[in-house]
Amino acid sequence: MMRANPSRTQLAAFGLLAAVITALVYLPSVGNGFVEWDDHVYVYENKGLVLEGFEFVRWAATSVVSSNWHPLTLLTYGAEYSLWGLNPLGYHLVNVLFHALNTFLVFLLGSIVFRSALKDAGASRGIGALAAAFMAALVFGIHPQHVESVSWVSERKDVLSGFFFLLSLICYMKHAEKDDGRLLYWASFASFGLALLSKPMAITLPVVLLILDYYPLKRLNGLRDMKSRFVEKLPFFLLMPIAAALTIWAQHGDEAMASIEVSPLAERVDVAVRGVVFYLEKLVYPVDLAPFYVRPLEGEFFNHVFFISSFVILAISALALIFWKRRSLAAAWVYYLVTLLPVIGLVQVSDMAAADRYSYLPALGPVFFIAGLIGVFVSARPWRLVIVGAVMAPSLVIAGFLTVRQEAVWKNTVSLWTQEIKVFPTVQAYLKRARAYEKEKMFREAAVDYTVVIGNTGDGEAKANLFLRRALAWKAAGDMRAALSDFSEAIRLSPENFAAYLNRGELFLGSGDAGLALNDFEKALSLSPENPAALYYAGVAHERAGDREKGLAYLKAAASLGVREAAERLEGR
Repeated sequence: MMRANPSRTQLAAFGLLAAVITALVYLPSVGNGFVEWDDHVYVYENKGLVLEGFEFVRWAATSVVSSNWHPLTLLTYGAEYSLWGLNPLGYHLVNVLFHALNTFLVFLLGSIVFRSALKDAGASRGIGALAAAFMAALVFGIHPQHVESVSWVSERKDVLSGFFFLLSLICYMKHAEKDDGRLLYWASFASFGLALLSKPMAITLPVVLLILDYYPLKRLNGLRDMKSRFVEKLPFFLLMPIAAALTIWAQHGDEAMASIEVSPLAERVDVAVRGVVFYLEKLVYPVDLAPFYVRPLEGEFFNHVFFISSFVILAISALALIFWKRRSLAAAWVYYLVTLLPVIGLVQVSDMAAADRYSYLPALGPVFFIAGLIGVFVSARPWRLVIVGAVMAPSLVIAGFLTVRQEAVWKNTVSLWTQEIKVFPTVQAYLKRARAYEKEKMFREAAVDYTVVIGNTGDGEAKANLFLRRALAWKAAGDMRAALSDFSEAIRLSPENFAAYLNRGELFLGSGDAGLALNDFEKALSLSPENPAALYYAGVAHERAGDREKGLAYLKAAASLGVREAAERLEGR
């Protein structure tokens, strides 16, 4: 029988249970591979990972990868590379373990927060706090919105930064409870520094500490308290401009930040307002999750979505003001807004409207608020836990099912862009999937996707290159007739297209039409006189056309440039 106030052992057991459930739900993602969306930059094509010793540490500390500076994240990749090379299983496993650990930390943080909050409300802080903390941890652990942060190898920075962010909050809460725990204070500060070295989004943590002072700690009760608490956190605040400067340096170095001319301030406000409500919507209704949420088109800004989102924001803010004295809604709402601020779109670093990974820590605001209400409900009458379980169990099962299904989206690059096309069937998504199909040697499927892209591209060099890519896909799939037609269309659109002439000539040569082949090879040579492949095929075509002397000259030229087939052909004469 559980006591009214659970022991530390019982608390640890429930936290561990939430972590284990989370790990089991994410177990399928361990079998996923890499995706060609930053994974190649961070891991499997990252030359920095092959460095050793001090050279590797220096590289990790000074490198900007994908417009980000996060040395601690790179150090974890390096450690894994030394253990299991480029086996994706290990990288996915570490992500899952960190997320499970974070779930455990969410439980510990919740048990501290809810114990303090429910005590202040005059309720029993035993069963209610436990129920609230366990519910918050489970929702955090198995919510589909967090799959991107866990199942994407490149988002190691999210789960790693989240680990130190949560650890910092826990240390601070324990420090504040003891009111003399200097060791815990500096442990919180060190954890904040490590969170920043993992991902700069943790920059808002000092403000979060002030929010905790406001509620549930109730350490902000006037201007004097505010000044005292701010001074107490001065070391934390001093790290913020340093982190901001390093982030701007990294983003500007790769020209990742959009200028005001490219992305006007009014449009950024529109995206930010939509984003605040968008993440809440996905928290409640996590369907149609996509790797890339497309920004509104120029004519779609400030439409009904913006005004509905504005109304929701104003309504929640009004409720927070109305219930200001109770503090819980205000604290949760401000936490949510503050932690979203670095990625909400006011500083535009990409053409995305939103990203699931951005909600990893901000979602704790609304989750903790709802869990706190559950805690109050259970504290008044412990038997109500049966009602809560009956209502929440099916929801959590559904969430787990959706999470497992979403993990399959990140299985490989093809599945990733297939999901994107399902939600946002853009030309760019079809193009990315076509290239992914090519790498998987699924050439017929690639050709079908290129057909969609071609149909949405105007005439010109870009369309000529698309016909060329589709022709190569048809050729690899064995459909020579379709390939010949596309090579010819590429040449019509771009008469100077060397690759189209070379490949069409090869098709003509294979079909026995040496004359047409020779015309294409000669044209290719006029565009690139020293190209080894063109010299080789021109030599073969001249031989088949009966001009052995000219064919020999071309073959010798190709052999001198390293064409093995030309050398072997000359030796066999």
